[in-house]
Amino acid sequence: MGHLPTPRSEGKDQLVLDSAAQAIPVLIGLAHAWREEPKAVDSLLADIADRDDQARAEAYLDGLGSAEHVRDQLADQLLARAGGAQFWLDRANDRHAAHQARRIAEEARRLADRLDRHANLLTLQVEKAERERAARDAAEMAHLRGVIKAAGLSADCKHCSCWGHHANGLPCHLGCGTPGHAMTETLQPAHAG
Repeated sequence: MGHLPTPRSEGKDQLVLDSAAQAIPVLIGLAHAWREEPKAVDSLLADIADRDDQARAEAYLDGLGSAEHVRDQLADQLLARAGGAQFWLDRANDRHAAHQARRIAEEARRLADRLDRHANLLTLQVEKAERERAARDAAEMAHLRGVIKAAGLSADCKHCSCWGHHANGLPCHLGCGTPGHAMTETLQPAHAG
C-alpha cells in the first residue's frame, strides 16, 4: 500500500490522484467506531450530510455562510472517532525505519515528476490555444478591414483604434459610452473628406 495518492490517467489529458489506499484504514476505523457506538456515528454522519447540503445551498454567499465550517468540524469529530487519518512513521532507529522513509520519499519524487509532466502538458496546450485564438482574432480583424475597405469606408477609430469592436456594436475602450459611437463618426465614405 502506498502512503501517498497514486496518480492515474483518465482519458487523454485527465490526471486523477487516487487516494483509495489512504482511505481504506480510515474506513476500517469508522466501521469499528460504528460497531461500538452506532447511534452516535449515525447521528454524526446524518449531521455531516445535512450541513453539506446546506453548504452547497450557501455556495452563492462566497464564504459568508457557516454550514461549511460546521460540516468540517463535524467531519473532524467523526474522523477522530475513527482513529484519525494520520499515518505514523516507524519510530525505531533501525534500517526498517530508514527504508520506510526512503520508500515514501521515492513515492513523493515519482508523484512530483508525474505532476510536473502534467503541468508542462497543460502549459503547452494553453499556449497552443492562445496562439490559435490570436490567429483567429487576427484573421477576423483582417477580414473586417477588407469588408470595410471594400465598402469604401474608413475604419479608423478616433478614440482607441478598436474599430473591430465598434463594427460589432461594442463601446469604445476609452469610454465614449455609446455602442458603435466612434465607428459612426468615422464610417464615412473614404472619398468624402
